Amino acid sequence: MQPTSLKILLRLIDVFTDSDATVCGACIDSRLVKPGDLFFALKGARHDGHHYLKDAAARGASAAVVSQSYQDSNFGMVLIRVEDVVATLQQLAKKYLEQQKIRVIAITGSLGKTTTKEFAKTLIGSSYRVFATPLSYNSQVTVPMSILSIRGDEEIMILEMGMSAPGHLAKLINIAPPDTALITTVASQHALGFEDGLAGIAQEKSSIFTHLKTKIGLYHHDMPYASHAQIGSCEKITFSCTDPAADFFLHREGSCVTIREKDKTQYSFNLQLPVQAHDHNFLAALSLARLLGIPWPVLKEMTAFLKLPPMRFEKIEKQGITFINDAYNAIPQSIRAALQSLPNPQGGRTVAVLSEMDALGEYSEKGHQEVGQCALEHADALFCVGNRCKAMEEIWQTSSKLCRRFDTVKDLGDQLVKFVQKGDVVLLKGARAFALDKLLNLWDEA
Repeated sequence: MQPTSLKILLRLIDVFTDSDATVCGACIDSRLVKPGDLFFALKGARHDGHHYLKDAAARGASAAVVSQSYQDSNFGMVLIRVEDVVATLQQLAKKYLEQQKIRVIAITGSLGKTTTKEFAKTLIGSSYRVFATPLSYNSQVTVPMSILSIRGDEEIMILEMGMSAPGHLAKLINIAPPDTALITTVASQHALGFEDGLAGIAQEKSSIFTHLKTKIGLYHHDMPYASHAQIGSCEKITFSCTDPAADFFLHREGSCVTIREKDKTQYSFNLQLPVQAHDHNFLAALSLARLLGIPWPVLKEMTAFLKLPPMRFEKIEKQGITFINDAYNAIPQSIRAALQSLPNPQGGRTVAVLSEMDALGEYSEKGHQEVGQCALEHADALFCVGNRCKAMEEIWQTSSKLCRRFDTVKDLGDQLVKFVQKGDVVLLKGARAFALDKLLNLWDEA
């Protein structure tokens, strides 16, 4: 955000103040506050932002949006009291975006949102001034925060939009109606929140195509319940790595991929990605770039600059051990893809370190069984954590390979550090709540 008068900014949402303060940005985490920020004191399940107003002020926040009921110290900041802090953040982001001359690309999907966004940012950034949501900001509060980070000179904004229950996408679409919308795929992630499982997830994801502002809807041709994507009046475009009937089709032979666009143009790339499943994310991002008219030669040049986000098949060497840190999140499809892409150990063993998968609902038992079977085929040992991993454990009991299940990550780590040795390849893959990437610290302490 460019330095803006607090008075003028709040006028967008019919909130008035006599303060002459200047706002340079917005923040919801007191640890990340920068001088001049407008701090939103959000109250969550574990933390209440009102308890961190002093910290926000110490870091230079010029003002804070607080609940109407807050009556304690302002710590030298201007306080804007409102009925609902989250709703105020969302409304301010919506009105702020309406003032910008910027094209919005929204990306949703059960997996691959962040990787696709990062690839799209690189490819589209070759020809346009692009703002993309940082990290994996795709929630009801981080999407508005991302919008308030716009400087005002960007031409295209790429937003991730996540959901875990019906209605979540509708709120985000209302805040930031997309000109172009993309569904990466539909899978069992968050199935717990949908009574009709994958069909309900597909219907919710497809709602991203329903806003009148949306002109193009791009989606995975082969995703479950793809017919749900026909909702809305926007033009529909498909992409696929398996079905040539899609509008954008990718075929791989070795390191060479060939893209065919709408039965016309064919163009070949030398594409080096550590997991072949990332071809899907690349094709989705490239399709967005082509829909914006970016020439093939430019896209070919930009493929050399593609990078995976942190904790996505990140290769780390420690004490002669090769760790594959893919611990950001996990669903059956992504775990299988990671297991199938592991490098061969140099004289050692392949060790799969997995957590249980949450929010799979009716697909939980089958999903854990599928992962257990795939791990048995591609790993020499399995260390897993969580009660749901019993389904994996039962699969492994049919073999002589080592399988250990733990109740806590600490217990798993205590045994893993004793077991793993030089030459081994270790996959860390699990739900974000388990933070399996922190196991890497054990080899810094050893």
